[in-house]
Amino acid sequence: MAAKLGWSLPLYTIVFSSLLHLISGDYRAFPFFISEADYPGLQRYIFTIGFLVSGIVLMYVSWRLYAVNKDKTRWYWMHLSMLSGLFVGANLSIMAFMDMYDHLELHVLTALNVFHFSLAWGVLTHIAMKDGKAEGKRLRYSSITLGFISFIGMTYSMGLGIEAHPEFLETDNLNTIQPWINWAAPMEYLLALSFILTLRSFESDIVDEEEE
Repeated sequence: MAAKLGWSLPLYTIVFSSLLHLISGDYRAFPFFISEADYPGLQRYIFTIGFLVSGIVLMYVSWRLYAVNKDKTRWYWMHLSMLSGLFVGANLSIMAFMDMYDHLELHVLTALNVFHFSLAWGVLTHIAMKDGKAEGKRLRYSSITLGFISFIGMTYSMGLGIEAHPEFLETDNLNTIQPWINWAAPMEYLLALSFILTLRSFESDIVDEEEE
């Protein structure tokens, strides 16, 4: 159940908060970043509660994945995997309260930590689990590849926007770089999807053989 919650809860949180933000008409422009759905109203409750609980669940998933597989994996990499997962979960829970409208710097910091270390978590787990389930391995090949492509695309698009409008760093007015957000925002959703698929790949490896 924890494994299923680990990937389904972030998925539902993103889908429902983004859809509600769109339907309510509160969106600044379309497409918008995932975190723009953390807007005052019902969508904020969904965003905050969903990611708070997701972060806690992911910390448990990280520990459970380590506890079940530590004796049959490359122990060094598995320890690093667990630490990465704990860090992702903790930052996701903090990010749930650090909305981009009132706490932009802390929001960006925690969001980047989630992006960077979720990729690291997937890579480290994949390396550590030399005898992991074939289904999980195949899914990770695709999800991690998608993650790196999406992250590079999002970062590159934002970099071009800031280069064209350096005043954005002082004003934080997303409207000035919306033409580049038109590319960066979908990439962010794909990056989130890649993380969710990576979490889905852990599902078959989080259950102890004695429990199957």
